[in-house]
Amino acid sequence: MGDPVVLRFDQKYYLYVSEGMAWSSEDLVHWKRQQVPLPKGRFVGAPEVFTYKGYVYMTGNNTGLLRSRNPLGPFEYLGDFTDEKGAALKPGGGVFDPMVFVDEDERVYLYYSGYSVNGIYGVELDRENLTKFLSSPSHLFRFEPSHTWEHWGDHNEYHDVAWIEAPWMTKRQGTYYLQYSASGTDWKTYAVGLYKGERPLGPFTYSPRSPILVQRHGLINGTGHHCIIEAPDGTVWALYNVLYRNWNRMFERRIAMDPVGFDAEGNMFISGPSETPQWAPGVKPQPWLGNDSGAIPVSEDKSYTVSSEAPGREAAYAIDKNVRTWWAPASDDVQPWLMLDLACPTAFDVVQEFVIDSARILFTIPAGRKPQDSPPWFRQYKIEVSSDGRTFTTVVDKTKNAADNVIEFDEIAPIQCRYVKFTITGWPKGLPVEVSEFTVFGKPGASHPQH
Repeated sequence: MGDPVVLRFDQKYYLYVSEGMAWSSEDLVHWKRQQVPLPKGRFVGAPEVFTYKGYVYMTGNNTGLLRSRNPLGPFEYLGDFTDEKGAALKPGGGVFDPMVFVDEDERVYLYYSGYSVNGIYGVELDRENLTKFLSSPSHLFRFEPSHTWEHWGDHNEYHDVAWIEAPWMTKRQGTYYLQYSASGTDWKTYAVGLYKGERPLGPFTYSPRSPILVQRHGLINGTGHHCIIEAPDGTVWALYNVLYRNWNRMFERRIAMDPVGFDAEGNMFISGPSETPQWAPGVKPQPWLGNDSGAIPVSEDKSYTVSSEAPGREAAYAIDKNVRTWWAPASDDVQPWLMLDLACPTAFDVVQEFVIDSARILFTIPAGRKPQDSPPWFRQYKIEVSSDGRTFTTVVDKTKNAADNVIEFDEIAPIQCRYVKFTITGWPKGLPVEVSEFTVFGKPGASHPQH
């Protein structure tokens, strides 16, 4: 799932994504899956949801405009967007990657992508009929070849090709921050850029901090198509796409979240993408200045033993910091397990143990399987630790897990250990057992001589 937008309504948050799914939350941390009835035959891709004069409005790629009194619907279809003369837009009576911004004076502005290298357009909407443009759209900016990060490709190698999309408007202290994404959601280089202006339709000036969110060549790639939301404590956060596999490998995206800040010159930035445990909104007063818990990955590429491995799907793929590889046990392994030895692998060094405090599991979604069209998938497991490899203590017990999560993050009461054992105790029927990443986080603990 991808293309997130979050609406704050009556002290609750509602997260919408492409594929017609939604979740609700009170704290931006704990989410509940929700149903959103749409008019028959309506599909909303790259959704945009906003409130105006007591109504919740929804639009999306070439969708037209829908309206409801409730964030969870049911929604009614109001009509296609039209130009200032009342003629329906083409194609499909809509726009691509729309974003609607309601200014402090209640004037309403629509921003959207012109496809490919054409860039971003903006127009004011008729407040009495939000489907109608008040004038011809303004062309706010287009692909700029000197911005190397906007070039298509995993290495930005297509110098004359780009896809400028996903505008988002933020206003702060009288300045309008027009954000956008490039070079395309199917590339690892997908990132967020920024222009600034003093009026909602410009003119806009390119920010020297662009791109304000971009991969760090680690686990998290393809960071774009974001939205901005204020947390209950007043801090500001971005939710955005993360690319797992592109069009050639079963197109798959997931959602990430990091804090937003502004530097001394008033330039906006997103403090991410983060790849280690972070504090939730409300814990740190200025999360954009540093929100990391201090725990580091201690399991990457460590020595291991395993109950079984399917051909070509060795357990090393579960600890290689790569979301495009995965471990799969043998098909007849009824309770697969993977045990890591965190200590130094040579006989010439001391035995280093670690104090671990959390673990993250990234499960795969097999090609052709869509969670929204399937019964709940309950993945059940336990995590145990040991100092000698013989006596184990259970630190995570999800053997009765009843949450349909494709990503699991477990806090662990800090404990020193050498061995960490991950055992799968239950799995959805008919779904292949596959683990993309098993990561243990912590800090160095005591060391002792080799026995």
